[in-house]
This record gives sequence, structure tokens and C-alpha cells, in this order.
Amino acid sequence: MKLASLVLGLGLSAAAVLVVPGSGATASMQSEVVVDKARPVANKYLQQKLTWRQCGDAELRTFCAKIAAPRDWSNQYAGHDIELAISKVTPKHGKPTRVVFGNPGGPGGAGLGMAPYLASQAPLAKDHLAVGFDPRGSGESTNVTCQGAPSYTMDARDRDAWNLELISQASQLAQPYCDRQSRGLLPYVTTAQTVQDMDLIRQLLGFDKIDFVGYSGGTWMGAYYQTYFPTHVGRFVLDSNTDFTDSWLTTFSAQPAAFERRFQQDFATWAAKYDDKLHLGMTSRQVVRNYEKLRAALKKQPAVEEFLEGTIRITYDQNTLDAMISGDMYTKLDFYSLALDLAFLRDLSQTQTKSGAQAAQRKVDALSPARQRELVRRAHRSPVGLSSLGNSLGDDYESATFTAITCNDTAWPQGRETADQLAARLGRQSPLIGWSMNENPCFYWDRPRLNLPQPTGAGLPTTLMVQSQNDPATSYSLATAAHQRYAGSRLLTITGEGDHGIYGGVNKCADKIVNTFLTTGKSPAADVSCRGEGIPAPSTPEPVGTEDESTGTATGSPLRRVAGFTAAISGYLP
Repeated sequence: MKLASLVLGLGLSAAAVLVVPGSGATASMQSEVVVDKARPVANKYLQQKLTWRQCGDAELRTFCAKIAAPRDWSNQYAGHDIELAISKVTPKHGKPTRVVFGNPGGPGGAGLGMAPYLASQAPLAKDHLAVGFDPRGSGESTNVTCQGAPSYTMDARDRDAWNLELISQASQLAQPYCDRQSRGLLPYVTTAQTVQDMDLIRQLLGFDKIDFVGYSGGTWMGAYYQTYFPTHVGRFVLDSNTDFTDSWLTTFSAQPAAFERRFQQDFATWAAKYDDKLHLGMTSRQVVRNYEKLRAALKKQPAVEEFLEGTIRITYDQNTLDAMISGDMYTKLDFYSLALDLAFLRDLSQTQTKSGAQAAQRKVDALSPARQRELVRRAHRSPVGLSSLGNSLGDDYESATFTAITCNDTAWPQGRETADQLAARLGRQSPLIGWSMNENPCFYWDRPRLNLPQPTGAGLPTTLMVQSQNDPATSYSLATAAHQRYAGSRLLTITGEGDHGIYGGVNKCADKIVNTFLTTGKSPAADVSCRGEGIPAPSTPEPVGTEDESTGTATGSPLRRVAGFTAAISGYLP
């Protein structure tokens, strides 16, 4: 069977690729690219005038603009410019005295929604200019793309030689496909380039120092901005931390154990506590065993169902199941929805096994339109921040930017043997996502000749790091390792909590500490902790945390709210 005829995609990279053999696509990168220090800014970029226009509803008070930046900061006079989309919200009364930038992570997440999100935090709204931006490669800034390629359909747990070879070939095809599609920008989508974009925005806005709130992959960006521009650093909050003092490989290698801990210790324990209502298992071990049984059943006989009068088709197989569970580990507000979905899939699979596909479809047809829309929405929803999951739906600029940054920034060991050995080791220990560690183009990536300076924190003001103990996407071990090596940092630990993205409504104690730091500069004298507020009990008739993601105005997890704001204000710039 020809590789081109298979349905393939990329897991950890969150990018999907396909190259037709013989197409002539090349995997070579521009090895002469070197960006390892901040560059003075050419006058033509400093002298540009910003034209602000309202973006989104008037009640959001958000204005957006586009600016020009060099494609390559080390070669500003080459004539290859890109566009950067930025957003701002000014205080309701008076002029701002400080500016706070925000980034939702990814890396590569579109960030225009950070401005209205930060402005929605009452303490910041008084005197801060709130700023968001879409990083180069993503959102309404100049994009990179791997558009048009489908996702993996093979089972990552299958260790047969032919399956491992397909995974390897798919990963090798990623770079030539994405490079060709991205019109020469791919080698320049790096953190080193992005933080220089940030500092250009700072200068155009007229501030000497910036405050910063970065989530997830945004902690990496924040630490590197501090490293490149230490004299312009204000109050930096790094929430849900990568190990920004080490490599991307270190951060991603810690994910499988963290997801497994979150699934078994938090979700499965919670589901067992409410077994009388959820019926997923009376103990956490039973919940996990029932997941494994369902996974095996869906692998043997996937359920292909039509929703909303046949307008949308969803295939539920072992990969769909793993993606649902992993995606719902980021916030406890998704636990009830996940429990409902698991019960639905269990019943659907059992019906199909006993009575056939038509009986299973009738079970779907019997659902209310609202429930069907919810299932479709959740099947198409992307997780937030350092996703280990592929997403081939709609525009793929975020996943393509994710791949470019994580593969370009720091070196990865090269070759299939290393990738397969890592997946085997982590898969045996943490099967939920560990087996998919070899589904990553970085193991075959031809990096630009780039040497990033290691962030140390030396000579910087206090950096406030915020971390929950059971964070699935950025393990607590990463935060403690970075904290130990990052001079002047303070670590705020949320005990008994596992949400990814804390500041902005997850924990009142943490919000108070962060707001005090951002508004007064007063940081904890030493490391400090706040007690988690617990996982809500199942509620009816609506799942906990239901929100309108198109506006971002309802309560919900911070990163989902940011995504909602971004959706609400995007599309208003030419």
C-alpha cells in the first residue's frame, strides 16, 4: 500500500502533513539563519504609524492594528516583511501608567483575546494598558501552514514494525510539506524572532518596561523575553510552566506521566466518588479498566455515526477516545462532560456490538438536537496549551506554528530509533499518551543554525511562577526544575489542583497574590502555596463550566475564556 494513500497526521506536533511521493518537496532549511541575540531596530519599523480600528463588539472596548516586522530580525533590510496583529484595551478612566502583555501559550496560540481578557481582571483594568498579539505564524499575523493534510488513524500503541515505519515516514514528511506551504517563513518562526516582535510592539506603544502574563508555552516566551531584553522587564507572571531553562524535549517528555496522574488521581477518583450518578466504576481502578475495555472495543469496531440529520459524521475509535480524555484533562470543568461522553460511547459501542450499526445510529438519532450539537462541538474542540493532540480541522496556523517553534528552538535527538525507544519507555509507564511520543517531526527536523541563550533569571526583577500540582500538560516537576535554576523566582503552588492555567478564576487565593504582584510589584517573600478549591460535583441539567466560547464572557477556565475572546475580536482587520 502506498504511503500517500494512507490517512496520516502528526500527534505531539499538533500538525498534520502529507506529501505525494515525487512532488519534489525539500526538507532542507536555511542553515545560515542565526538569531541568538537582540538586534537594534531599523528606523523604518520604529517610524511606522499604527492605525487602530474597533474589533469585536463595542462592549469589549478592544482595538486592533497591524504592524510590519522583518521576517528575519538578523537581516532587517532584506525586504521580506511580515505582518503582526496586535490588540489593546485602555483603562476606562485616565491614561494607563503601565502596560501588560499576555500570551495564551501553545506555543503558537492566537493571542488577540489576551487584551480583553486581561482587561476583564478588575485590578488590572484600573491603570494598565492590556495588550495581546497573534505571534508570527499564527492567527491574523502572517501565517505558516500545513493545510490540507489529514490526521493519523493508526493506533500509537501498535508496535508492529510496519506501523512504526508509517509513523516514521509521516513524521519525516512534515517539514518539507510545511516548509513548502509556508512560503519561506518556517525557519523564522522561533521564540528568538517572536520576542523581538514583542519588543517592537513595546517600542511602538511607547513604554519602557512591560508587565507580562504568560500561560503554558507562554512561560517559555516570557522567560526568553526576559533573557533578550532584561532592561525592559517589569512584573512577569509565568503560569503553568514549561521548563524554560532546558529543551522542548524535556517539557514534552514529562507530559505522559502528568496526563496519566491527572487521569487516574483526579478524574478517575472523582468519577468513582460519584459512581451512583456517573456509572463509570466504583473505584478509580475500575474507571481506568473500563476505559481500557472501551478503547479495545472501539479499536476492534469503530462507531461511525451521523449527527444533526446527517450533516456531520464522526468516527469514534481508539484515537478519538484518547483525544477526548486527554483534551478534557486540562480543566476540571470538563470532567462532567467527559463522564457523560464516556457513558454515551460505552452504550453506543455495546449497542453496535449486540445489535449492529443501524441500532447504534438510532441511538444517536434519539438524542436531542442540543445534545447532538454538544457532542459535535466537543469532538471538534481543540485542547488548550502544549497540546499533545493533532488538529486538522479548519485553519491550522496554530498547530503549524506549534511545530515550527518546538522543532526550531532547541535540538532534538534525530532518528526513528530514539523516537521509538522513548515512546516505548513512556508508553509502558503512561499509556494514555505515552505511546504517541514518536509521532513527532522534531525527531527528523533540519533545524536552522540557531543557538538560544539559556534563561537563568540573573539580574532580573522577581518572576512569579504559578503552578498546580497535577497539571497534565506542564508537569509540576518542570516548574520546580525551572524555579530552582531561575534566579529571583518565586513559586506559587496550588495544592490539590490540576488545572492547566490558573490565574483568572480558578483559585481565589492565587488570584489575590497574582493581582497584588501585578498592581503593586509586591511579591511573596518566599515560595508560597494556596489550597485548591476542589472538583465540583456533577450537576444537572448542564455540565459544569458550560460557556459561550464565541464571546468569552461566561465563566470558565482562563485559557478557554481567552480563546473565546480571541474568536470574538478576530476577523476585523484587513
